[in-house]
Amino acid sequence: MAEAPDALRFRFAPTGIRLPDLPSAPSDAPSVVAMSLPKAGSTLLFALLQDLAPQVGLAYVSLQDFFFVNGLRLTEQPHEAGSLFHARGYCYGGFRGPPPYAIPILDRARCVVLVRDPRDMAISHWYSVTQSHVVPRAADGEHFMARNRARAIDRGKDAHVMQVARGLDAQYDRLLSSGILHRADTAVFRYEDVIFRKRDWVDAICTWFGWDIPAEARRRIADHHDVRPATPDPAAHIRQVAPGNHRAELGEKQRAQMDRVLARWLAMFGYA
Repeated sequence: MAEAPDALRFRFAPTGIRLPDLPSAPSDAPSVVAMSLPKAGSTLLFALLQDLAPQVGLAYVSLQDFFFVNGLRLTEQPHEAGSLFHARGYCYGGFRGPPPYAIPILDRARCVVLVRDPRDMAISHWYSVTQSHVVPRAADGEHFMARNRARAIDRGKDAHVMQVARGLDAQYDRLLSSGILHRADTAVFRYEDVIFRKRDWVDAICTWFGWDIPAEARRRIADHHDVRPATPDPAAHIRQVAPGNHRAELGEKQRAQMDRVLARWLAMFGYA
């Protein structure tokens, strides 16, 4: 076969982006995957898994956190990261939406997905971006989160939450299109059902993953992460946890507009 002309030949060049070194796998227990969306209780889910996974000999890994602190947006993360997935020994968390690279073990690993009322997510996003989120120091130049904060403040709360709602519509669509929600080996949890029942939720996660963790350890881990602010604190990462906060934060007209934008997901997950 004749060689393709240079102008038509595909060239695969290294991205030049450093990949993390994985910790050693403490055991050969089956690897698992956990995914959520930004402001859907993802930090809570991944904090629980960081404490639970070592109890069964799994090393917790968050590739997304590694790329985030290095200032990489989702679209900038390298496809080579797919090579870091192993069928045994790891709990892969930190995913706030499907990553831009393949997860090769997804066809055989058990998964959990956490979702939340996207209207509350939009409100939480406003307070997080403008006040509570710690902006990492980028290795080279200003971190993109600093630019996001400046733009959000300039835009104003009402315009920002509606823009976030439209973005969440796209994020939920990506989550659905990834196929993870409809896998037989995926358990989907709603934030609203678990936020005040953390012991039950930890038990359910352990049962789903087949993790044999003593009841005392499960209770201790659940209680450690059962943080409930007495009053909302806009400057804190956990500002408030009660579902339905968007009703107090949005006017009637804006709520109706947001309901229209997010109608598909409000119906799919029982929030309509």
